[in-house]
Amino acid sequence: MVVWGQGNSTTGAPFDMRHDIGGTVQDQHAQHSFGAPQIQPLDIFGMIRVLWHGKWVVMLATLFMTLLAGYYVFRIAAPQYVATAIVQLDQINEDARLPDVTTTQELSLNTVVAQVTSDVVLARSVASLDLLNDPEFNRYLIPANTFGLANLRTTLRHRIAGTQEPIRDDAYVLDKTVQNLRGALRTVRQKDTYMLQISARSGDPAKAATLANSAATAFLEHIETMQEQTRAEAQHWLETRVSALRLQLETEELAIAALIATAQIQEDSVIDRLSADVLATDQQLGSARTTLAVMEQSPDSGTARKRAEIAQLQTTINDLTALKNRLSAQLSAQSAGLAQLHQIQLQADTTRQLYQEFLGRLQENKMQQSLQTPHARSFAPAGEGQYIGPRKILILTIAAMLGAAMGVVLAAVMHCTRRGVIDAKGLRDATGLPVVAQLSQRVLRPMRKGKRSFPLPPQAPLKQAMQGLHTALSLVSRGASVQTILCTSSIRNEGASKQALALTHTLASAGKTVVLIGANSQNTVLRAAIDRHIFQHAQTHWPTVTALAHDSGLGADVVIIGKGQDQVGSLLTDQMSDVFATLQRTYDHIIIDGPPVLLAPEAPLFAQHADAILYTVQWSKTPLDLVMRGLEALKDNGSPATGLVLSKVNPRKMRQLSTDPCIGAIGTAQIA
Repeated sequence: MVVWGQGNSTTGAPFDMRHDIGGTVQDQHAQHSFGAPQIQPLDIFGMIRVLWHGKWVVMLATLFMTLLAGYYVFRIAAPQYVATAIVQLDQINEDARLPDVTTTQELSLNTVVAQVTSDVVLARSVASLDLLNDPEFNRYLIPANTFGLANLRTTLRHRIAGTQEPIRDDAYVLDKTVQNLRGALRTVRQKDTYMLQISARSGDPAKAATLANSAATAFLEHIETMQEQTRAEAQHWLETRVSALRLQLETEELAIAALIATAQIQEDSVIDRLSADVLATDQQLGSARTTLAVMEQSPDSGTARKRAEIAQLQTTINDLTALKNRLSAQLSAQSAGLAQLHQIQLQADTTRQLYQEFLGRLQENKMQQSLQTPHARSFAPAGEGQYIGPRKILILTIAAMLGAAMGVVLAAVMHCTRRGVIDAKGLRDATGLPVVAQLSQRVLRPMRKGKRSFPLPPQAPLKQAMQGLHTALSLVSRGASVQTILCTSSIRNEGASKQALALTHTLASAGKTVVLIGANSQNTVLRAAIDRHIFQHAQTHWPTVTALAHDSGLGADVVIIGKGQDQVGSLLTDQMSDVFATLQRTYDHIIIDGPPVLLAPEAPLFAQHADAILYTVQWSKTPLDLVMRGLEALKDNGSPATGLVLSKVNPRKMRQLSTDPCIGAIGTAQIA
């Protein structure tokens, strides 16, 4: 197969493409030589070629994201400043006996950090700075836009959750202001230290410093208030406890005095002596009873003297018994009273010790109140806020990287989803038809001038390409007469009409008698290339084909099949054959600018009267499935296409995208 190409801008020569056919046979042989398809290695250079082909997409995506980020950074985003105040907490002795706010425990320090942004502290700052009248924190001062994004988002959220907008009373506004202030503050405790960093963020550097200092001051005031409240509560508790203990001690001492007075409780020595008397009396009583028993058992117990002694001894025993009972009762009373007295004295001693201890703590607390200093007294105020954002360079860099990544993905997606034909080899392998010509965009550019495109200069690249096209078509036809040539395509705007016009002009310039049949009067390319009066005159000669209109620029006669005529009667009858027989006797060549095969049902009718059919495919645009459908339609009609023309080729991109390794070496020569 010979395909006409342009080796340089001035001369052209046919190039032998038979190596492509041989390559196809070798590929088929290789496919049958192996049972299973081989896994292709990762084509790094192919990936680079894809990225290089999509470099403009990557650059545009990068530029777009960078401009978008730049607009946000320089136009939308407000500058932010941060100021930091430092508060030093005094270390508290762990052995302190009074309750204190801050301790050396980690949890207690974290609690202190949390107190900086508590509602109580922030409410103090809101009141001191009058933030309720500041639109930055009280956003309800700004009139709400009904169609604003924030309002729409809030409305949508309430609709989804089934809630309603709360009543905006003073408490609600204050709570929202406190929340907004909390969002602008940040408290950090330096590790293993008692230093608190209170940072405030705002769009005004001076305002940021004011917020930080106000928050620190409010925090210190809150700490001092809590310490004073704690000391006052401790003082009140100690005073109450001392008073209660003093009354209890007085009551117990009075009870001791009353017990001693009423029970006549003696000392312990008296109790011991009384106990000895009871024991002696008991011994005497036992001796008397023994003596009485002896006397009663004696032989002379019946005498008067013995009876008198026995009676006297019984009286003595009765006296001793009475004395013992009296002494025992006295000893029991004294022992019980003494035990009660000891218990009361013990309670009184305990109460006295507690009273003395709490009284000492009360005096100590009173002395400390005059010497006590707040535990959070060291305060380094914040200076003017420092700029922290937006970080323009970082945002622009990230946006550029994101845009580049999006561009790479988009380029890969475009490459993977490309459905058009990108090289002649792929088109030939898919259709089995030879590609007789490849027409570049630069070659077809003169056709944009319309009727001023003709006549073409003798050395015009387009004319040379058409000469090569006609030569290649003759070779493909294997010597058969090629008089009637149909130029068609799958869909519109693929370049078939430009090809038909250029081929007509080229053959006419070679001294041939040529007639151009425009099968579609609505074709804008034909209307632009042919004079308006000639175009209207050409529509009146179908199907009589007598006294045809002649276009001097084109150098050929023209016949236009108008839509207003009875095309069904003229195209579906035997008159079509008579018309073409007459034209073939009159002209050397008949060029038919046929309608698209997939859009016009009459296209196969023209194919039946053509000696050769040139099927035009737009490079990288026309999907291959449409090409196959159009070729199958012609084949089913009994008029298969003779050859293919790859039109509107971009040679540079074709070399980048082509999978044929030979394209890099001879691709420029193949493309006219």
